[in-house]
Amino acid sequence: MKFYNLKSFYIISDIKEHLDNKILLLSLINTTKSSFIKEHGDFVTKTDWEFQNEKREYLDKFYNMIKPYMNQMAHKLKCNEWNISSGWFQLYSKQSKHGWHLHTNTNYTNIYYLNLPNDKLKTQLYDIRDEKIIDEIEVNEGQLLTFPANIIHRSPENYSDELKVIISFNSNFDEVKI
Repeated sequence: MKFYNLKSFYIISDIKEHLDNKILLLSLINTTKSSFIKEHGDFVTKTDWEFQNEKREYLDKFYNMIKPYMNQMAHKLKCNEWNISSGWFQLYSKQSKHGWHLHTNTNYTNIYYLNLPNDKLKTQLYDIRDEKIIDEIEVNEGQLLTFPANIIHRSPENYSDELKVIISFNSNFDEVKI
């Protein structure tokens, strides 16, 4: 088997409404039913991953906020339709981390940085062809990072005393219009 280069990309969207909605989203997340993940070397302090079938008020607010950005993304991706197949939050306190993984049954993985106190806590991608970590992505709090869901990625360990909070979701684009 031989690997060949195929240019790929990631997208960073500046969410202009971030500062207007940060406190409200954090407050709604704090009152959302949640659990923690502590398995296979992962430790996510708080998440609602296992409550996907329950109504979550913060997601309603968040999805309304990002709708214009998703419409713009669909346009740039030459698609007429988009949808979100699942969404959840993850909170990382000191020593929390989420190891290498990818997202199945979806086109794109999306990570909105609701609280990112340190750029060393940003998501890292893995280049399987060159077998190296890609950690030079310049993403900040209030931005949405989008990349193909088959790219292996992780949230590195939080060595700080500050909380990292993300809202992640899987998205699909369809009805190509070239």
